Amino acid sequence: MIENFEETQKYKLILNEINGEEKSITGIQKSLEEKGINMHRLVLTGYLNAMVELGILKEKEIKPARIFSAAGQNKHDIYSVVGSSMRKFDEENAGYNALQVLYYLFERPIFTRELERCSVNIPTKNTRTINSQYRNDYVKKLGEADIKIPVSSVLLEPVDFDKTGITKLLNYILASEYDLRKYMVVNTNQKTLD
Repeated sequence: MIENFEETQKYKLILNEINGEEKSITGIQKSLEEKGINMHRLVLTGYLNAMVELGILKEKEIKPARIFSAAGQNKHDIYSVVGSSMRKFDEENAGYNALQVLYYLFERPIFTRELERCSVNIPTKNTRTINSQYRNDYVKKLGEADIKIPVSSVLLEPVDFDKTGITKLLNYILASEYDLRKYMVVNTNQKTLD
């Protein structure tokens, strides 16, 4: 879990530099320097290795260079859809709202790594950490979907889970992804007062 704000910013900078492309360490470093961000090569390499370990980046070796690209570039996986929608819905509470949606959909506690994949802040309010006997089962199941869960990833549950509020969040996600108006009939009947 990325806890330090400055570290989170560095991770985001690196991800933005890769931006759907394949880049070498030198390419990323030069690109950052052009933007006035000086990051020592060894520090950058450490961040890249950590991001590969977390499953954020993919690495391949094209000798003599190592090439990095974003892992899971499928823009429409459940995490990117939920994260994007919840940031648009309420930026300040996007992390907690994403936690509620995933908790409802998956019917289990949610790993902090899953929330990181949503690109939302990990919520600290109204959550509780869970030590589940099924943790290994969850990790195995997510591994089958190519989602690596690091040992440091904590399981969270929302406190005061609101099933009625979840309907509003799910409606917003669907409306954000699909033009629902084309499936609706507008009621044009005017009501009259008797």
